[in-house]
Amino acid sequence: MKPMIYPKFLQEGSLKLVFFGGKGGVGKSTCATATALKLAKDQPEHSFLLVSTDPAHSILNILSTLEFPKNLEVRELSAVASLHEFKMRYDASLKEIAERGTFLDQADIQNLMDTALPGMDELAAYLEIAEWIQEDNYYRIIIDTAPTGHTLRLLNMPDLIHRWLIALDTLLAKYRYMRSHFGGDKQLDHLDVFLLDMNDSLKSMHTLMIDKERCNFILVMVAESMVVEESIDLAKALSKQKVFMSDLIVNRLTPKSACQTCTTENNRQKLALKKIISSLSEHTFWTLPLLVDEPQDKLLEVLWSELGVLDKDLEMPMAISSESKLHLHVESPIQLPVNSSKLIIFAGKGGVGKTTLACATALRLQNTYPELRILLFSTDPAHSIGDCLGLRVQCSPTKVILNLDAQEINAEANFEKIRMDYREELEGFLRDTLPNLDITFDREVLERLLDLAPTGLDEIMALTTIMDHLDSGRYDMIVVDAAPSGHLLRLLELPELIRDWLRIFFSLLLKYRKIIRFPLLSERLVKLSRELKNLRVLLQASEQTGVYAVTIPTHLAFDKTNEMTQALQRLGINIKALIINQMTPASICKFCQAIVNHESEQLKSVHETFPDLPIALVFRQNDPAGLSELRNLGSALYIDCQE
Repeated sequence: MKPMIYPKFLQEGSLKLVFFGGKGGVGKSTCATATALKLAKDQPEHSFLLVSTDPAHSILNILSTLEFPKNLEVRELSAVASLHEFKMRYDASLKEIAERGTFLDQADIQNLMDTALPGMDELAAYLEIAEWIQEDNYYRIIIDTAPTGHTLRLLNMPDLIHRWLIALDTLLAKYRYMRSHFGGDKQLDHLDVFLLDMNDSLKSMHTLMIDKERCNFILVMVAESMVVEESIDLAKALSKQKVFMSDLIVNRLTPKSACQTCTTENNRQKLALKKIISSLSEHTFWTLPLLVDEPQDKLLEVLWSELGVLDKDLEMPMAISSESKLHLHVESPIQLPVNSSKLIIFAGKGGVGKTTLACATALRLQNTYPELRILLFSTDPAHSIGDCLGLRVQCSPTKVILNLDAQEINAEANFEKIRMDYREELEGFLRDTLPNLDITFDREVLERLLDLAPTGLDEIMALTTIMDHLDSGRYDMIVVDAAPSGHLLRLLELPELIRDWLRIFFSLLLKYRKIIRFPLLSERLVKLSRELKNLRVLLQASEQTGVYAVTIPTHLAFDKTNEMTQALQRLGINIKALIINQMTPASICKFCQAIVNHESEQLKSVHETFPDLPIALVFRQNDPAGLSELRNLGSALYIDCQE
């Protein structure tokens, strides 16, 4: 049904900030880019900014050769560039605060500041967006976000920055007290002003983000059961953060047709939509159809002419007979990982089917190697292996079947436990070592120390859980459902960055061991350092580790896959095979056949790019959810090593 009026995010009005978010691969970048183009074209008197915060940027790929309006600025945020700018601007102030508030000397502080702290880049990017808001040079800022889990980390950034500012303020408290008590100076100095300005910027950004008249979050989705589950979780998280979600866009709706493929897809989409409509009935659902040609370049300018409004009273399909279902079909199955493999990683752009293939692979491995203890492990903050398996998977290993467990790690909760343990150890140290001395300011500084640790530390500590499982002998093989490609690459780079941070931290513990000692924390960090080293070695051991790159047959997805594989090769990580998921079966339907022809062209390009890589083709099928259908997929996808 065509709308009588466009949604608020496409109109002139009070909105200053619009986020497009959702599960990977649902069309967030396309919708964000098309929105920015339409607004800039319709309102030439206003300036607009289109920003990507996803490490695996795709805005410029989508725009291709299109010449966009002069009143539209496009930026793909570089985490490295943002961090460099942050350091250039704030280095001197941060060093001075550290000098005044800690027992560290200038050389120690310089080492800490020069370390490329993971997580500081996301912090710097958030502050950059906050600065654009304060400068008020744009009528509206449109943000193309990273997939769900990392978008939530971005939206949680105010809490992290608040903790960070409190820690910095604590470092200054003792100096401020001494200056006031002994010098009578109660005026704010330049460092106080620095922290106040930062805090004002944070408050301004946070106030904007919870103002529904000025900030909207647009949830983009496709009508698939696992996407629906993740979208409902995201909507709940947004509500908890008080970020207003005004609209949902259901992308790539299959047209009604007598064609078996179209009918099956259409019925499946209706069943998926029924659940999210009942959960989020108060929201407006907009629709965009599945298009033969990918919406990029000039097609972006007319994308919103295809916009419709979803009728929430969906006519539910009759029970689907087995004859009318899309049956499982895999072309060119690949070799099953050998039983000496230790680490199997499924990597790719968001929304290409990594979780499904990781689950199917784990079940096939368990069936072929029943003597091995196998763990299915998720590093994606927006976990979905539980939804795929049809089981409730915990943050500790959860039994799936005999000798196969699953685990969805909670990085933030794990790090919070470390923070609490550290504070308990600190209390014990102060109680036993300095029982008769009240060192209020120094106590507060030490309590806040871990709040200044690199924010990526929680994710890398979660990743080293893999090494803990393998080294302890609990598991023989681990199958990893990885975060979307941009964040996976960042995570795989973290061991080097964290290693630098740990080296400095250890040198400080050694240098100041006569002043303060934390044996439990030191022991934990030594263990982390050892596991990081072992993880790095394992990742580069081609006989024990294999990355299976997963993609779908679109030009954009292939571009991102090529970028990812090159980056992995630079890191010395071996790629075993490429799996192209969601291929369209041949059909007499003109619509389906047009898509098949388009996919065939993309497939030629892939074979030219990866001539020596085994490539499996997985065709569209009914949702392979639940153990039985996942087992069938695993059986079809692989051939045993001896075959």
